[in-house]
Amino acid sequence: MEKELVRYRCIADDGRCLDVIEYQHFRIVDTDNGVRQYPGARRLVTANDEAVRYIDKETFEIIDTGELVRRQD
Repeated sequence: MEKELVRYRCIADDGRCLDVIEYQHFRIVDTDNGVRQYPGARRLVTANDEAVRYIDKETFEIIDTGELVRRQD
């Protein structure tokens, strides 16, 4: 199972606005003590499902294009 953790509103150098979305995988296990969720890997994508990586806490890179986008607060 995968959950959306957060959306970052970002702006590109050309002024375009876009969202970077952080997802996290969870493994769900039914145990004797009830259902447990175990967090796993996280991934970043744009709303158009383009892969993204962190550069620093304010900057992301769209991997395929090398474009840098910055968080807006």
